[in-house]
Amino acid sequence: MINSSTFLTIFYSMFIIISPVLISLIGSETLQHDGKVIPMKGPLTMVVIHNNNDYLLGVHCKSRDDDHGFHILKKGGLYGWIFYVNFMNSTLYFCGFSQGQVKKGVFDIYKAVRDSSRCRNCTWETKKDGIYGYGEIPHKTPLFYKWLM
Repeated sequence: MINSSTFLTIFYSMFIIISPVLISLIGSETLQHDGKVIPMKGPLTMVVIHNNNDYLLGVHCKSRDDDHGFHILKKGGLYGWIFYVNFMNSTLYFCGFSQGQVKKGVFDIYKAVRDSSRCRNCTWETKKDGIYGYGEIPHKTPLFYKWLM
């Protein structure tokens, strides 16, 4: 029969041996299941904003962790970036749009809970009345944000 002090010694010894193994698995960013690699981060995703207006469009996009800075897009101009959706599926990018000094609005350009099943290549087209978001599913109604001004 094992007394309680021997049990605790065995328990703590196993904890000390197993902990580094578990930490290295979690920190390696990948696990394997049935020979397939399971990433600890979500899918690689791309967002592109296309200015289809006759004026210069100011765009400033950011997330909680990344600020992409202010960009000016000419008619036909494109601005985009790629990122990994986080493991918790809570990635959020929002962008502010302006025409000169006129603020057009701030909109959620990528919201993982909304967009992770809608697109991996998320395209936004700015038009006279607002901004339209397209995914990979053909003939699906695009997302739409109306300009404030």
